[in-house]
Amino acid sequence: MSEFVADDEIQYPSGFGLGDVVGWGTTGMVVLDKSSNTVVKVPFDHNNEECILRMQRERDVYERFTQCGGHEGLLSYHGVFESGIRLEYASRHNLRSHLEASNVSPAQQLRWAIQIAEAIKFVHDAGVIHGDLTCANIFLDAYLNAKVADFAGSSIDGSPLLVVVTESHEIPGPRLSVQADLFALGSVLYEIMTGHPPYEGLDNAAIRALYLNQIFPETASLGAIGTVIELCWQGNYSGSEAVVEKLRGIASI
Repeated sequence: MSEFVADDEIQYPSGFGLGDVVGWGTTGMVVLDKSSNTVVKVPFDHNNEECILRMQRERDVYERFTQCGGHEGLLSYHGVFESGIRLEYASRHNLRSHLEASNVSPAQQLRWAIQIAEAIKFVHDAGVIHGDLTCANIFLDAYLNAKVADFAGSSIDGSPLLVVVTESHEIPGPRLSVQADLFALGSVLYEIMTGHPPYEGLDNAAIRALYLNQIFPETASLGAIGTVIELCWQGNYSGSEAVVEKLRGIASI
């Protein structure tokens, strides 16, 4: 039996079809396995070198996370499925779509900020750089817990990133670094607080020029979390642990 079942020009994992698809990416798709309430993520084309490389990278990253004990702020990993991987299903979909459709309380904003920062600390401690942290790559479970995801372009143990960073989240400096992820975290926190990414509506070149000149969106009106955002953008945190500690401190006030 073929590893994939062809439907027109799209290759689905065995036993799945168009009606099971819950997400698409540039090199892969995600299908829902209703019987186990998990998702299977597979490359569009299992003969395409880039698709296979990115899926292998994501599998390697999740295997590393498993070796390190896993973390509740990441989608739980359920092993390999054919040429893809099986993951926890986040039924409330991605954080960006939720922010666009819902009013979020300050308590929920802070809760997400802490959950995401804690997850990124675990990621870094495991030797991984996410590389493209955005609200589109963070998912919500049925209880609105944030789950950092999409590691197909990530770096593990210093390997090259396989992803193009979103401009509004891209550090004006070395991309393969903890500081690059923390810069992106600042942009994620900004979107959580305001409902939109930094400099929404500007083209990529304009955003890049502003960042190169250390000109960032106004954050003073965002309170204590605004200060965290500014420090992430300015590169003033030596590591993700410092961000976690600051956010936990805000929660304790």
